Amino acid sequence: MPLSMRGYAVFLCCYIACFITFAQSQYSATYYPGINSLPKTSENGQVGTNECGTHSSALSMCQNLYVNSATDFCLWGPKGPGLQGVGASEREVVSYCTKDGRGTRLIPPGTLQSVHFVKTPHYIQISGLGKLSNLNISPQAGGGELDPHGQDGRGNPIGGLVFTSAFGKHMVQAHEWTSFIDDSSFCLRVCNDGDLATTYCKHIYDEMGCVYNMPTTPDQQGIFESCEGQDAEVVGVYTNNGSPSTFYQSQTLNGSPAPPAKPPPAVSQCTKFPSTMLQGSLTQPFANAGMAVFSHENHHKTSSSSSSISSSLSAGFFSPAATSSGQAFNGSSAMKPSMSSSRSSSRTSPVSPKLSSTTSTNMVAETASPSKGPVLDFGGSGAAVSTRDVICIYTWLALALACTVPVFL
Repeated sequence: MPLSMRGYAVFLCCYIACFITFAQSQYSATYYPGINSLPKTSENGQVGTNECGTHSSALSMCQNLYVNSATDFCLWGPKGPGLQGVGASEREVVSYCTKDGRGTRLIPPGTLQSVHFVKTPHYIQISGLGKLSNLNISPQAGGGELDPHGQDGRGNPIGGLVFTSAFGKHMVQAHEWTSFIDDSSFCLRVCNDGDLATTYCKHIYDEMGCVYNMPTTPDQQGIFESCEGQDAEVVGVYTNNGSPSTFYQSQTLNGSPAPPAKPPPAVSQCTKFPSTMLQGSLTQPFANAGMAVFSHENHHKTSSSSSSISSSLSAGFFSPAATSSGQAFNGSSAMKPSMSSSRSSSRTSPVSPKLSSTTSTNMVAETASPSKGPVLDFGGSGAAVSTRDVICIYTWLALALACTVPVFL
């Protein structure tokens, strides 16, 4: 092959490789949690803000959710001023948190009547009971499902960001999560970034409720508990006579019954704590903040439950953000009662996951927004540029130059 043709061939290979890299990129943006590192908004049409500071307020419009431990976490709720259904306010819900210090609203003392937190190899999950009308959720209008994609890829809420320190020594953004909440119960799952994030944090069963999406043992009033656990079985995937099949909730519109929910996974090392630990102010609200890095994971990875409670404490099972009333507890939990969601302002009973014909248009699988991988945030301005894009661009330019120079020699 002539030298010039070889140069063009290598050039073409570089171009194709970069195109594949762009196509396979995982996420649209990654933000660094901190006082001055987040943008005012992260999506067009966002009602609230991601630039929240540290002062918590009852009128805060912060749309950052933090889920670090059994005592340091947030829930989504309508912004008010009056009570609303989650389905009607899903694009504009704001963050209500247990801890003061990240610029969010606070969950009023006594609101949460039980909390179950579980940490598994691929996700953390929290569920519980409470007087969630304190979060402006209407008992009449009902609850709903929230996720980072929504109908148009901007998320529900639009621009809502989720951060966690539960998967390592750094607090990072989690790109895949799903939440169900109504006026009396809630469940929230946050997945570790990686190959299995979308497997364990699905958002296509938004009418099936907690019992189907996040199977747990029933929450009990007055029990506040943190556990370790195994990964749950993948939602919606069933094996019949050795052949796997996938259930889609739209099948119920044709009269087909929904298959039973998967059994709750096993939990261990459960530790109870007093409800007073759900309060307090953070002295280091963004301790160990870092940048999420996509990693490929082993599907057969399992949780280790051999360590004792004392070794768990020394190994970082307490949140690194200390509070004025002691350390924030970090562990894991049991499971959750059923709750259906609705994309409309009216919905069915929060206890039985019935499907409503008024929401059938949203029973198709939502698609994630275009994705690009971990990013560099220049100057903390929110101008996020994918590190994968940067590497690909410079590699492409360097190889293009190296390949084309011989053509002119």
